[in-house]
Amino acid sequence: MRGAVRAATAGAFTRIDFEIPFNILVTYRAELFDEAGNSLGFTDSASVTIICADTWMHNPLNPAGGVKVQLGGDSAAVIRRPTPGVVSRPLGRRVGVVLSEPRHGVVGLKLDVRTVDDEGADAIQAMCGDLSMPPVVCIRLGSTHQKMRVPQPLFLSVLDVAEVDINHQWGGGEISHQVDGDEVDPPAPGLFIPLLTRADINAFFATRAAVNAGGLTRLDINRRYDLAGTAG
Repeated sequence: MRGAVRAATAGAFTRIDFEIPFNILVTYRAELFDEAGNSLGFTDSASVTIICADTWMHNPLNPAGGVKVQLGGDSAAVIRRPTPGVVSRPLGRRVGVVLSEPRHGVVGLKLDVRTVDDEGADAIQAMCGDLSMPPVVCIRLGSTHQKMRVPQPLFLSVLDVAEVDINHQWGGGEISHQVDGDEVDPPAPGLFIPLLTRADINAFFATRAAVNAGGLTRLDINRRYDLAGTAG
């Protein structure tokens, strides 16, 4: 899980999984290590299913920039998973011989990603390589698009996303973002940008006494994700 790989902890530890697929049973457990790097074994497992009808899209390194989107009806109409290779025809053989490499993931996937206002449209463009982030998005399909035969969650390259005006120029807000990308590996799971920072806590609570009153334990304060962004 992003942000939990090689994370130092003493006692309680908390992270939010922003890449959990919707409407699918997911089981978690953690492997613990001592300071020397020796395994201490695994924690007990816990399972959860997040029920959601909506489809969400975000850059893995900036979950705060996620946006709820609609997918046009022709999205993923064709899904290709090619196997690179050639057919060689040695002299004297009636039929050819296949020389191939491992099969690729999904390539050339075309999605019609719809937003209904400038805020959503700006968020889509910002997650496509702005702010020194890799041009990769995580797409989590809601139940409306659950039957789309792609990995869940789907990590997709977004090297060129064209905006197609639907009714924006006439005073509406709907824009189609034409995503044409390949399935890719996400950034290393140990990389993440924390939503809640010490600066947010300091900006919200005026004094140490106020911090202490804000939760029974330090873990309670660390889980005050509602304060994320308070520091601006």
